[in-house]
Amino acid sequence: MELYGLNDNFTLIKTLRCTNIQWNRRYYEAGDFQLELLASDWDASIAYIYTHQRPETGMVQKIETEHTNKGDFVLVSGFFLEGMLNWKITHPKHSSTGNVCSACKGLVTSLMADTGVTAASEPDIGDSDSFDSENEPLGDAAYSALKKQELSQRIVFDYDTEMLLYSIWQGLDRTQNQSVNTYAAFAQNFGNIDDLKLTQDTSDMRNYAVVQYTLADADAFLELDLRAGSETKRILFIQSPVSQEEGQSDADYQAAVESDARTQMEEYEAVLNLDADVLQRNILYLTDYDLGDKCDIRDDRLGLAFEARIIEINEVWKNNEHKVGVQFGNRIPTAYRKGY
Repeated sequence: MELYGLNDNFTLIKTLRCTNIQWNRRYYEAGDFQLELLASDWDASIAYIYTHQRPETGMVQKIETEHTNKGDFVLVSGFFLEGMLNWKITHPKHSSTGNVCSACKGLVTSLMADTGVTAASEPDIGDSDSFDSENEPLGDAAYSALKKQELSQRIVFDYDTEMLLYSIWQGLDRTQNQSVNTYAAFAQNFGNIDDLKLTQDTSDMRNYAVVQYTLADADAFLELDLRAGSETKRILFIQSPVSQEEGQSDADYQAAVESDARTQMEEYEAVLNLDADVLQRNILYLTDYDLGDKCDIRDDRLGLAFEARIIEINEVWKNNEHKVGVQFGNRIPTAYRKGY
């Protein structure tokens, strides 16, 4: 992958010759990168890492020097541009009911003005929902609201116009339950997976909530049923932190209470995560599948099959070899993730 170093004005400084590249793309949170290169090949004025081969642009946020018997090296790392969304917080409080994409664009327009980020002019996608956030990192709040509709956000540097464009997007459906896009299916027997690790955990899963809130100075209750089919109720009690704003209708207030409860319930989802080292056989990365795409994946050892969205792609270039690791499903809780 060709990488270019840009200064803080996004002016090209030089082409980078890296000995190791790690490019970690994520769908429901900001991705990150790490580069290793000879110290003599680095320029201290470089502030951004750009490539025309991926939509992400890296921000140089950490630089470390390292001396080995092979020479002096520099390790450069940071978040992609989406990470700058967390430089801002949702203050004053944001409360809206309507198209969530439109709400996210509005927040970016009002809160990110001093960063040069502007919302791209394109039609809104997604559905209407309540979006309430106060004093949260903007990026986290927006990702959480968008995740409910399996949407994501990105900031793209347009090299030709030198603009930072914010947009909402969604990966393609490549499952066999649709006929618009080409299929993408992964399985050991298809020869396109070298290693597959399956994590399935329902120990902390809750699918039904009893939500207590205050309405007209009295306790009120809302029941939220998120069961699939004939699942047994696994009940969680939630005391809502949401209060009714002056002039807010009861219907909008109750919608805000429900939206917050749904967000809290995300912490109690069943875990389904499939982590695979994929091989470029039969289907090709960036041609037949990409970040955010919903695909069919099968664990032939257990006879299990799933439809799952690609939530993370970890790319490594080292010793003239390019390896691609893909995660499907939802994020494994932090306790599972060694060193995360």
